[in-house]
Amino acid sequence: MQGFHPIALDGFRAYYVPMHFLAPIWHSFQDLPSDAGAACVSASCIFSLATLEVAFNPGITIFALTERKQPDVWRWAIVDPEGYLLKEGWEPTQEYSKRAAVDALEHEMDGGKIEYSRMDS
Repeated sequence: MQGFHPIALDGFRAYYVPMHFLAPIWHSFQDLPSDAGAACVSASCIFSLATLEVAFNPGITIFALTERKQPDVWRWAIVDPEGYLLKEGWEPTQEYSKRAAVDALEHEMDGGKIEYSRMDS
């Protein structure tokens, strides 16, 4: 498997499998359809629905959000479909907040994705 670094593990060789991460598209809360997804997003908002933006990535169920607490304090969060907070952070601008959220979303997607094959095969 070219391009992967194998890790020997009890007679198996494990390869990290890169996920195909598409940059998510951000949507304002006002542009979301009124459905259960919008309800979950709004329940995850703790400061301002007016500044709330959300990003989904096709094929995954967790989502990223950003919202403004104060002019120079932006919250980002990664939330699962049941509304549980997976990660959260604070940045000085919306742009930095979105970058941090996308990085965290990508990290969540990559976590634990390992493919195993026998070393003798």
